[in-house]
Formats: sequence, structure tokens, C-alpha cells
Amino acid sequence: MLATLRQIHDSTIDRYRRLGMNNSTIGWILFTEGLFVLFVGKAIVGLIR
Repeated sequence: MLATLRQIHDSTIDRYRRLGMNNSTIGWILFTEGLFVLFVGKAIVGLIR
């Protein structure tokens, strides 16, 4: 499982680097994507209950 997550993580960072982004920009994008997933997950759980 961790190996799969690592492959996804590496491919995502490679994709952003090919677009010309630096490490700081990639970090902020991954942070905001994580927040988005968290809030959408909370919303879905709220709708189910």
C-alpha cells in the first residue's frame, strides 16, 4: 500500500515539474488538494448521516 502511494506521489510531483513548477508551488498545490479532499470527504459523511 505504501509503495502504491509513493508511486502516485512521485508521478504527481513529476507531472507538476514538467509543467515548470518549483518545489514551493508544488507543496502549496498538494496542500490545497489535501484540504479539498478532506472537506469533500467531510461533506459526503455529513450527507450520509
